[in-house]
Amino acid sequence: MTKRDFFRIIIKLFGLYSLILTVFTYIPTNISYVIFQFEPVVLLWIFGAVALTVLVYIILIRKTDLIIDFLKLDKGFDEERIEFENFNSQKIIQLALLLIGGLLIINYLPEFLQYTYLAFKKEVSPNGLNQLEEFSFGKITDYFNWVISGINLIVGYILLTNYYQITKWLNRKQKT
Repeated sequence: MTKRDFFRIIIKLFGLYSLILTVFTYIPTNISYVIFQFEPVVLLWIFGAVALTVLVYIILIRKTDLIIDFLKLDKGFDEERIEFENFNSQKIIQLALLLIGGLLIINYLPEFLQYTYLAFKKEVSPNGLNQLEEFSFGKITDYFNWVISGINLIVGYILLTNYYQITKWLNRKQKT
């Protein structure tokens, strides 16, 4: 694998990771603010930030070679090739997808389990939740965060189970 190929993979994976974070973390968190306190400035801020992130994603995915040339990432190395023995670009992308999926599951599983426990206790317990639990759960935003953590778990599971198909999609040849 050449240095240029390695940096292409890294830049594309960073773009994919930033898109996943934006779609499943930034947007839902900020939409909850709009739902409970509607202010046009906040809505414009969210749309502007999302548009900027999507633009960055498109640039990172479509103009990878331009970024490498502009930052001169492939200059200054002793050798032209990077040897990873049995690693090729597909193996590196698969490894990265496995890591991203695993991190999503590791980050959101405790939150999802906590919200599940509190929702179950609220429904089943004759006394409901105690004061401390009522303070930390029972509002609409908590149900919203519960759903978002569930969606992140699903995305992590999809990345872990379908990493081969996603790798083929990310590593496809672009038509010129």
